[in-house]
Amino acid sequence: MAGLTVLALLVIAGFVKEIGRMPAQAAALTATTRSAAPAPSARPSPKPAPPARAAIGPQITDASSGLSYQLLSSPWQQGCPGILDTPMFSWTAGEHAVAGPADVGGTVIDWHANACSGQLNQDFAYSGPADLEPVAMGVADATDPAFYAGLSHSRTLQDSSATQISGHPAWVVRFLMTYPDAAAEGLAWTSEAAAVVVVDRGTGQAPAVFYASVPANLGTGTVATLINSLRLA
Repeated sequence: MAGLTVLALLVIAGFVKEIGRMPAQAAALTATTRSAAPAPSARPSPKPAPPARAAIGPQITDASSGLSYQLLSSPWQQGCPGILDTPMFSWTAGEHAVAGPADVGGTVIDWHANACSGQLNQDFAYSGPADLEPVAMGVADATDPAFYAGLSHSRTLQDSSATQISGHPAWVVRFLMTYPDAAAEGLAWTSEAAAVVVVDRGTGQAPAVFYASVPANLGTGTVATLINSLRLA
């Protein structure tokens, strides 16, 4: 009986010991779980900044044609050279820069890079957007004898394609003038990038015309810059 009593007491003591260990194990498990969880962020993530608005530089605004385009920095200045007004072309706004002297038939003159705009002359038959391509090609062809005849040159068509200006259908023709006798004619350049853009303005309104021509010494990429800046009011 004494032995059974001792054995019973040992079993009871064992249970008591195990019960005493359970709170400590539970506490240790809880502490481990908390340490494994990620710490909460101290501050919320900042919202992305709104995109910066593009800066708007000086513009040429042509009230007659409705076109506006970038006014380039010096040596460019406002105004389309009056010498470019002909029976086929009447420009109502523009800008220009002197590229250098040119010997035209024995007379030395200032040769200009230019970007000019106006309404389409009635000599170019136009009845709607379907006429944009032939009219733009006709305008580009007409610039050759009107503006380049004084110098020995050749013209290479680079692009003729549809585009849009402020949602209005338009057509752009790009071409390259080359001057094989540049040295003899006193030119500081051997080529000149040029383009014509004709924009439909809607029923009852004459199309808008944009013409740009820039000798290589003033940066032929300027023509693309001007075309990309075109807007129609």
